[in-house]
Amino acid sequence: MSSLALTRRAARTDVGARWESRLIRAAHPVVARVVDVAVARRPVVRMPGVGLLVADPVAARRVLSDTEHFAKQGPGSSGALWTPVLGDRVLLNMDGDEHARLRRLLADLFSPRVVDEVCREAADPIIARAGERLRSGEALDVVQLARDVSAAVIAVVVGLSADTDPAALVRASDDIESMVTWRTRALDADDVDRARRALAVVQDAAEAAHREARGDTVMGRLALQGVSLDDGRSVAAALFLTGVGTVNSALPRIIGQLADSGLLERGPATSTDVDAVVAEGLRMTTPSLVTLRRCARPTELHGIRLRQDERVVVLLWWATRLEGGFDPGRRTPAELRHLWFGAGSHFCLGAPLALAQLRAMTAMVLEVAAERGLVIARRRAARRVLVPRYAELSLGAGAGG
Repeated sequence: MSSLALTRRAARTDVGARWESRLIRAAHPVVARVVDVAVARRPVVRMPGVGLLVADPVAARRVLSDTEHFAKQGPGSSGALWTPVLGDRVLLNMDGDEHARLRRLLADLFSPRVVDEVCREAADPIIARAGERLRSGEALDVVQLARDVSAAVIAVVVGLSADTDPAALVRASDDIESMVTWRTRALDADDVDRARRALAVVQDAAEAAHREARGDTVMGRLALQGVSLDDGRSVAAALFLTGVGTVNSALPRIIGQLADSGLLERGPATSTDVDAVVAEGLRMTTPSLVTLRRCARPTELHGIRLRQDERVVVLLWWATRLEGGFDPGRRTPAELRHLWFGAGSHFCLGAPLALAQLRAMTAMVLEVAAERGLVIARRRAARRVLVPRYAELSLGAGAGG
């Protein structure tokens, strides 16, 4: 590659990295800048009023994997936020044998074979229509595509009734997200009530599947194992919360990175490895910006002594940064491998489902780009949201189209 081509590639990479930073700062305008400064010199550091910040990938993996010293329950943990809303037996706030049993019960519903079948049923028709629009010269808002696909897919997996309004599902996700900030340690009574009302659209739609007790949906599988309707409703809501947010955030950001890197120009996309694009896109975007733990017993992390019940804020987005920006051709370092989905016993159960959706939508965009070339027609960052994302990212025909 010539020096001029390398210079152009570096400039494009810088554009993609700048947009990622812009999305983070639009979502968290004050905290993101403070965290940038705090972890610039020390990747593990205490921040008064927030907790121990962990931006080192090795330390982050240890926190996520070491359930003896770091728990998802108790003050300052993610469980403290969701237990009042969902109850105390949903994957988001469980540890130990009960957590492992529930994961085993649901695991094969998230196997690659099953999620591929679900995507063919629920996602492929939506994606095909989107591809037709792009090929006909219409603009396509990738944000809306991701929202439509993620709602349709999670509805099938959980077993929501066929007449469930996808837009209502997405609104419920947005409503829940708006209640939480970096400093939130617990939801007050009004927020708990509001969250329960928002999630009712998911939980009510899941009841029929629980009654039918078929083994091909989450709710049916739970019913067959004797899990009560109330607990099943809570698990459905938890899977919905985690299943929709990742895809909605990641897909438009991955497409943005492809465009900023010149990989949506006509021609180059024909040889692009979709799996490599999605893996590097998830590394670059890391939709779960942070995850929370409570120090369950005194320990040491990265040379710092932690007190029992100290809050630990694992900065996943900061921990997954690499020099050079978005590069699907790079080999991901071992310490970062799949870290955007967590680690240890709490590694994201729905990761295969998210990957299947992202692969299908990304492949469609790359196929159309190879035929006619695509460019970003419009984009804007979503402001003051928990999960950084685009409010809009519209693709249109490129110069070669």
